[in-house]
Order: sequence, then structure tokens, then C-alpha cells
Amino acid sequence: MNEDNEYIQQLLSEARLGSRRSMGRLAVIVRERLYPFVFRTTFNHDQTEDVLQETLLTMVGQVACLRDKRRFWPWVFRIAWSKLQDNLRRRRHRSSGKASFLRNQSYETRAGGGNLLEATIHAERLQQLSEVVEQLSRQHKDILRLRYYEQLPYTEIAALTRTTPQKARARFHRAKKYLKARML
Repeated sequence: MNEDNEYIQQLLSEARLGSRRSMGRLAVIVRERLYPFVFRTTFNHDQTEDVLQETLLTMVGQVACLRDKRRFWPWVFRIAWSKLQDNLRRRRHRSSGKASFLRNQSYETRAGGGNLLEATIHAERLQQLSEVVEQLSRQHKDILRLRYYEQLPYTEIAALTRTTPQKARARFHRAKKYLKARML
């Protein structure tokens, strides 16, 4: 680990002097180290890539401002955490827009002569599902998001979650079983 740290310190020194090659190598190392941290927070590959790109751009633009080279990793993780918080705020803002859209659709259904009872039941089921999903363990949430939303095969899910395809399939089955039991 000490050799890795020395290598990173050397790359950092060269990057601060303007070496594009060293900055590129440093960016690759930072991306590899940050990816699991960011993915565990977002549970979404696209969002993870966005946050990593924003983090790397900030790192490249501000590397000369870093006062203590020994504090490089805490500095980079702080940038990533800030970008994650920004991403979360944007998602919340968008999701509040979606909620008002769903309310407007309900009003449109009522005005258009659609079945208000069906629309209300559907909205309640969605709310119930959301609450049940929040009760799931992190592993089960990961599996459901990767399988349903990302539509990844079990082999890729296993690679991302560092397990076997059989265990990924079993976790997926258990998560679905838990949801089904709570939704009845």
C-alpha cells in the first residue's frame, strides 16, 4: 500500500506541474477507487458514471489548489460526496415533479370520465410498493434495481455485487418473494 501511495504522490506532483499523462493515470486510479463507493450510493450505473465524471472534472480543475498532497484521498472522496449530494438533490427535485405529474394525471382521468376509483387504487398501490421497497435490505434493493431497472443478466449482477450468478439469482428470488408477501 505504501508503494501505491508513493506512486500516487508522484503522479500528483507531476500532474500539478502540468503533465497530462500523469493526470490521466491519476484519473484512472481515482475512477477505479471511487466507482464502488459511488455505485453503493446511487445503485445506478448511469448516475454513477455522471457523478464520477463530475468528480474527475472537479479534481482536474482544482488539483493545483490542493495544499497537502498527503490529504489527496480524503479530498477526492469529499469532492465525490459533494457531487453525490448534488445528484441526490437533482433527483429529488425531478421526482417531486413526477409526483405532481401523477396528481395531474389523476385529475385529468377524473375530468375525462375515466374511472377515478381505479386511478386512486393504482396510486395507493404504487405508494405501498414504494414503502415496501424502502424496507428491503441494501442487497435486495441492489438486486432488484440491477435486474429490473438496469435489466442486467445475472452474470453481470454477480460481477458488480461480487458474488456468483446463482447467489444473485437466489437473492433476486428472495427479494421478489418478500415484495409479493408484503403487497398481498
